[in-house]
Amino acid sequence: MPGPRESAMPRFAAGDTVLHASEGVCSVQEIRSMRFGTAAEQPYYILKPSTVKSSSTVYMPVARGNAVLRRLLTRADIDALIERSRTCGPLWVEDSKQRREVFRRVLQEGDYAQIIHMISEIHIHGEQRTAEGRKPCAGDEAILSEAEHLLHQEFSCVLNLSAEETVRYVREKLESA
Repeated sequence: MPGPRESAMPRFAAGDTVLHASEGVCSVQEIRSMRFGTAAEQPYYILKPSTVKSSSTVYMPVARGNAVLRRLLTRADIDALIERSRTCGPLWVEDSKQRREVFRRVLQEGDYAQIIHMISEIHIHGEQRTAEGRKPCAGDEAILSEAEHLLHQEFSCVLNLSAEETVRYVREKLESA
């Protein structure tokens, strides 16, 4: 009988906190062999999303989970990303349609330093528009909301801060030095 494939060996254990691409921060509740439908029995991660509003449970085959789940960043990782975001080139494009495409690409690539930089640029330009007596661009606000949600769920969990405190933490780090 062949041994288990290396990719099917769990990388995470019950009690670990991981990041799931669509569910966000999740707790590994257990690892259990299960069978769904006609598929062969295989080990599954049983994940519980940490969002307050979620009552769902995620069942993910260990082989797939090993490829798509990751451990949370550390405080040092977050601080390094904030620092690295200072060195990112400008993302702002005056044409709102082109800017939306640039911002979507940044979100899809998932480079947190770029996302932090993008959030900072959206805030700066939004404040400029407000100072001119204009409303912030709705497209920018939608991207901002999505980007902040993406970052702040993980950052808040790691830093043990509320979403508002996390925003303040990142801003203070960006403004220092």
